Amino acid sequence: MIGQSNKHHIQQTIKLSIPLVISQLTVMMIGVVDTIMSGRLGTIPLAAVSIGGAIWAIGIMFVLGILMATPPMISELDGAQQRHKIGPLVRQLMWLAVIIGVLFFLLLRNLTPLFTLFGTRSEVIPFAIDYLHAISWGILSFPLFLVFRYVADGLLHTRMTMYISFLGLALNIPLNYVLMFGKLGFPALGVAGCGYASAIVILIQAVTFALALAKHRWFRSLNIFSHFEKIDRKAIFTVLSIGLPIGIALFAEGGFFSVVTMLASRLSPEIIAAHQISLNFASVLFMVPLGMSMAITVRVGNAVGRKSPIDTRRAGMIGIGLIFIVQLFLAGFMFAFPEFVVNLYTKDIQVQEIALQLLFFAAIFQLSDGIQVAAAGALRGIKDTKFLMYATTIAFWTFGFAASWWFCFEKDMGAKGLWVGLILGLSVAAILNFLRFQKKTSIEN
Repeated sequence: MIGQSNKHHIQQTIKLSIPLVISQLTVMMIGVVDTIMSGRLGTIPLAAVSIGGAIWAIGIMFVLGILMATPPMISELDGAQQRHKIGPLVRQLMWLAVIIGVLFFLLLRNLTPLFTLFGTRSEVIPFAIDYLHAISWGILSFPLFLVFRYVADGLLHTRMTMYISFLGLALNIPLNYVLMFGKLGFPALGVAGCGYASAIVILIQAVTFALALAKHRWFRSLNIFSHFEKIDRKAIFTVLSIGLPIGIALFAEGGFFSVVTMLASRLSPEIIAAHQISLNFASVLFMVPLGMSMAITVRVGNAVGRKSPIDTRRAGMIGIGLIFIVQLFLAGFMFAFPEFVVNLYTKDIQVQEIALQLLFFAAIFQLSDGIQVAAAGALRGIKDTKFLMYATTIAFWTFGFAASWWFCFEKDMGAKGLWVGLILGLSVAAILNFLRFQKKTSIEN
C-alpha cells in the first residue's frame, strides 16, 4: 500500500499542531499569570500557589490522561467513516466526566495531611490550603471541558479549541485582579481569589464548548445533545481500558514533578519560589511539544482508522522529528536569555540568583522532554497505552525520583539536585517511548 507522502505528513502535522500549540500555550499562560500575580502578594503566597498548583496538577494530569483516550477514538471513527457512532460515544464520555469530577472535587478538599507528610513549611500551609479549596470547584467542570475539547480535536477542528482557550486567558486576568486584590467591591481574597478565578474560567469554557458542539455547523450532525442515555458500562469500560493507563502514566509523570516540588517545599521560601519560576517557564515551553504530540495522536489514530500501517508509522516518526527540531530552538532560547525570563517573575535578587541556576537545567531537559511526549503521542494514536503506563512509572519513579532525592539531600545539591533527577527521568522515558513506537511499527520499515 502506498501511503501519503512525507511532505503531506509534515504539512498536515504542522497545520493541525499550530492551533493546538497556541491553545496549550494559552492555557498555560493562565498558570503563568497566576504565578506572576501571586508573586505580587509576597514570597510566601507565591510559594503557596507553587505547592497548591503542584497538587492540583497531579489531579489534572490524571483526569486529562483518562479522557485523552477520546481523540484517538474519535479520529479513528472519523477515519473509518463511522461518524454516526461519535454521538453515542460522547454521551458516555460525559457520564464518565461527571463521575470523575465529583470524585476529584472531594479528594482536593481533603488533602491537608499531605503537607505534613512532605514537611511543608508551616507558614506556607494555610495559603496553599486556601488555594486548593478555591480551585477545587473547577474540577467539577474541567472533565466535561476536556471531553468537548477532545471531540473537536479528534475531528481536526483544532481552531475551536484555540478560540475558547483565548477566551479563558482573556477572562482570567481581570478575574484574578478583582478577586485577589479586592476590586469592584469584592473582598481581597489573596491566593484563594486566584483559585476561584481559575474555577470560574474553566466553567465558562466548558459551557462555551458545549454550545459550540450543539450549534456549530461542524458538529451539529453528530447530535451529541439530542438526547441522553443511561450509563453503558461496556462503553465506559472500553474508554477506561484505553484512558486509565494514560491517566496512570500522566499521573506518574505529573506526580513525579509535583512530588519534586513538594520536596523543594522543605527548603527555604526563596528556593521554593525559584523552583516554581523555573518549572513554570519550562512548563510553558512544554506546551509546544505537548500540543504537537496531540496532533500526532490524531494523525496516527486517523491512519489506524484508514487501515494504513505505512501512514501510521510515518505520522508518528515525522511528528517526533518535527518536535525534536522545535525543542532545539527552545533550549537555545533558554540558554541565551535566562535573565529576561527571571525578570518576568520576580525582582527579588536572591530568588533571581537561584532561578538563573535552575533555568540552566531546565534548558537541558528540553530535548528529552520533547522526545518523550512526542513518542507518547504516537503510542496513544495506536492505543498502546499500557506500555506508556509501565514505561512512565519506571522512568520517573525508579530513576528520576531516586536521583532527585539522592542528589538533593544525600549529596546536598539542594534544588539543583532535584533537577538532575528531572532530567534523568525524562531521558529514560524518551528512550523507552521512542524505541517502543519504532518496534510496534517496524513492519513498515
